[in-house]
Amino acid sequence: MQQTMNAAVLYGKEDLRLEQMAIPQPGPGELVVKVSAALTCGTDLKVYRRGYHAKMLKPPMPFGHELAGIVSDIGEGVSGFSLGDRVVPLNSAPCDECYFCRQGQQNLCEDLLFNNGAYAEYLLVPARIVAKNTLRVADGLPLEFAALTEPLACVFRGLE
Repeated sequence: MQQTMNAAVLYGKEDLRLEQMAIPQPGPGELVVKVSAALTCGTDLKVYRRGYHAKMLKPPMPFGHELAGIVSDIGEGVSGFSLGDRVVPLNSAPCDECYFCRQGQQNLCEDLLFNNGAYAEYLLVPARIVAKNTLRVADGLPLEFAALTEPLACVFRGLE
């Protein structure tokens, strides 16, 4: 019998529903993270009000993208992470192969991979994000603070 979890799913403009979904199972290179802290940012608010994001998500789709949690399942071939690790899986990862990535402008990546579903009990982290943009969290740092990694990086990048 497949286990289920609660997840917030965006269906369209201001249409967010709490649903039961299967707890994800990792494929090769993937992680499943038990969500400990999930944040709401300006992008989430805009997407909720508009009902979509041209590149990041098209409804219906699990919602939310900034989180921190604990590794609860590991796919084949994953190295560098163990069950119980405290992590921040960032919300995207560049391809590192397109023109913009080769110019050091990964924020303009033509094949930027997004991940959504932070407003759930568990999140499946795609292999590219596991390999490039999943960070370990120090033991003493509250996961609520660690979930601020991506917004804080945006501030630093903006100042830079």
